Amino acid sequence: MIKNNPEVFAALVAAIAIVGGVFGNWISAKVQASGGKAQANAAVDAARISTEAQRMSALREDRRVQIAAFIRHAREILKECDLMFMEEGHEPSARSAYEELLQLEGQLELVSPESVLAQAERVMDAVGDSLQLGLLRGPAARARRTLSRVRAGDSGYEAAHEAWNRLEELKAAYVGDDDDAQRQACRTAASSALDNIPALTAQQRKTLVFDATLPPLADAQLEIGAQRNSAVRDLVTEARSVLGADAA
Repeated sequence: MIKNNPEVFAALVAAIAIVGGVFGNWISAKVQASGGKAQANAAVDAARISTEAQRMSALREDRRVQIAAFIRHAREILKECDLMFMEEGHEPSARSAYEELLQLEGQLELVSPESVLAQAERVMDAVGDSLQLGLLRGPAARARRTLSRVRAGDSGYEAAHEAWNRLEELKAAYVGDDDDAQRQACRTAASSALDNIPALTAQQRKTLVFDATLPPLADAQLEIGAQRNSAVRDLVTEARSVLGADAA
């Protein structure tokens, strides 16, 4: 038996110790390898999360810059459109600004979600309507301001007062149920009265007569004004939501 043979017993103990040491080393290496792999995987995940966070941060900043530029430019154009009813010379700048706004909308499409783009499209429509109204009705509004600046006691006041009254009659004819003959008579009377106003150009006189046949300008301005204010407000609200401004 092994117990009665010390030499064999000693050799067996030594062999077991060697095998145990080798197995222990293998287990240790296995554990270290698993730990190293887990650390490597964790490092890869951390790098991926960090990269994604940086990408989202950059995208959020791009969105903030592009949306802010679009809103700011839209508001500037709307101011230009309003000035078209009061002062000369704003049409070219308003047209140019609208083209620039179209370009900004294109840039917005590259970085913004559909919810923002839908509201931006509403703003574009409202700005376009404001621009068209200014181009169509602005010249007559400015001419009427010129006519209204003739005060009692000024030379030409009686002629200006007469022209103003004839224009009001023409407007009433088109708002009411007057027939074509009555409307034509009012047009002729207004044109004749305006011919006596030297402060107006021939084009301004024609513009005033034509504008008097259109629906009231104040109503159109109120309607378009409400639409554009609503569109810009809704775009700002949606942009704040997308950018997380309300949660900050």
